[in-house]
Amino acid sequence: MNFVSWAFIILFLVVLAARLTIGRRKTEPAYEGVLIVAGAVFYAWHVPVFLLILLASTSVDYWAALLLFRTPDHQRTRRLLILLVSLGTNLGLLGVFKYGDLALRAVGDMAEFFQLGPRPGTLGWVLPIGISFYTFEAMSYTIDVYRKELPPLRSFPRFFLFISFFPHLVAGPIVRAGQFLPQISRPRRLAWPVVSEGVWLLTTGFFLKMVCADNIAQYVDAYWPRGYAADTDATMAGWLALMFSAQIFADFAGYSNIGRGAAFLLGYRLPVNFNAPYIAGSFKGFWERWHITLSQWLRDYLYRPLGGNRAGQRRTYANLMLVMLLGGLWHGAAFRFVAWGGIHGAALALERLFGLHRSPPRGRHWLVTLLWFGVVQVVVLVAWVFFRSETVANGVQFVANLIEFDFRMPERIMLSSGLFVLPIVVHHGWSAVEERGYVRPPGPMFRAALVGAMLLAIATLSTSPSAFIYFQF
Repeated sequence: MNFVSWAFIILFLVVLAARLTIGRRKTEPAYEGVLIVAGAVFYAWHVPVFLLILLASTSVDYWAALLLFRTPDHQRTRRLLILLVSLGTNLGLLGVFKYGDLALRAVGDMAEFFQLGPRPGTLGWVLPIGISFYTFEAMSYTIDVYRKELPPLRSFPRFFLFISFFPHLVAGPIVRAGQFLPQISRPRRLAWPVVSEGVWLLTTGFFLKMVCADNIAQYVDAYWPRGYAADTDATMAGWLALMFSAQIFADFAGYSNIGRGAAFLLGYRLPVNFNAPYIAGSFKGFWERWHITLSQWLRDYLYRPLGGNRAGQRRTYANLMLVMLLGGLWHGAAFRFVAWGGIHGAALALERLFGLHRSPPRGRHWLVTLLWFGVVQVVVLVAWVFFRSETVANGVQFVANLIEFDFRMPERIMLSSGLFVLPIVVHHGWSAVEERGYVRPPGPMFRAALVGAMLLAIATLSTSPSAFIYFQF
């Protein structure tokens, strides 16, 4: 089951009907129970046994938080051991399912190189969908309790509701306990502003996914191998890179909007995950706009504990590189993701070295700002090439075709595909002028007209759905 399926539509409508009919305050146990059951059904739809993994890891985190609360501060070793059990369980499950085969392949390569014996087999296990997302959510809860920034939740059903809430269960946004748990006991009424915002988010989400991302995916999937063919010109390679950058934004931002819209109509507010990332004037700004909840998680639970930028320049650059390498590895057990993370890590370090990360750019010549914006967007585009390519070698050949500057006349497919990229360009352009105060945010009538236009496009231009890119993570 995914957001672009009839099964999800039916499940969502059933839960929405429960919201409209059960209780007056919508904090009654019956409504919470419906949400828990819906999350379990949603997660167990394809591989029911994976629900047991979710229950097991959730149970460990729940009891670990209670034990941390009951353990006095002076018993530091005991508190640390409890935290390590929780983190070890989460990271252990993630490591076995996501990185087990990569580790076995590495061991096999070493055994073959040193002639130590036959290569070991691989696990071949199916990756539980969303495990990277709910693992980070559960870890943040235990760490926050350990830091005494959050009291433990005594109700296991409510804690399981936090982890299994289906609008964010399998693809984010990465919601923290401090953001979600207070909403469970908050009375909620279905007022018109709630309906309006929820419908707006759902419509924009389905439009980005079904009209933009899925149509662009047909071009990318069909022509991507040409990007690293030896005779490919820079025009084709550049077009493919631009197409994928548009696809992954529309795919992930669209899915995030659907999740946020569904949650909003059910009475819960999820954090914003995307904010026009391709208008960022710095790499720091890009990561403040792209997959915002992941960026904030890495900052608060990895970068700052490592020392952040408080331990000298060299340590800061090392921290940036390490965090982005691990962030790349989080996306998948392949060296192409590590290369993608390494590119961003190096870019963030160089940007800080030259002081170009500061915003607003006070005292900086406008031409420097403009040129750096171009550098940022080109490097982001190149990094996407490695993210999408099957191997690092393919990515290198793809980039080599780009920088040969062998431009030829665009092919017809390049022009026809622009129809599905245009809304993304308009969205980023509008966001840029709106942030600078040149235009006002869309009013109710404008939004209503846009919703109508997007619904018409969904009905007439949607194509065969492509797999959600971030399901593999």
